[in-house]
Amino acid sequence: MDYVNGDDVTNNKHLAEAIDVTREGSAQPGSAGYDEPGSAGPDHTLRDSTFTVAIEELRKIEAAPAESQEEIEEVIELLQRGRNASNEHRARVMAEAHEKLQDIWVPPE
Repeated sequence: MDYVNGDDVTNNKHLAEAIDVTREGSAQPGSAGYDEPGSAGPDHTLRDSTFTVAIEELRKIEAAPAESQEEIEEVIELLQRGRNASNEHRARVMAEAHEKLQDIWVPPE
């Protein structure tokens, strides 16, 4: 899976996964069962799991240039702050994180 940023292409698997799950997590509240209790295990919703996976994948990135790493840290903070909000707010946080991640370049690992 390749993501393009200007003239650069990255196939960094951790960034790619974070981009995918933030897109999924930005689903409208109530759609596709993302907010159904137990949809991702006891006491967890699918939207909960998208926050967990996105944060975990972003933390695995080790080869990012300094500027990109700062942007990644900002997205992690955004996700951590928004993960316990209302479903509507969490969907907006995921959409914002998704948008920001698409503008970050990280080399393959």
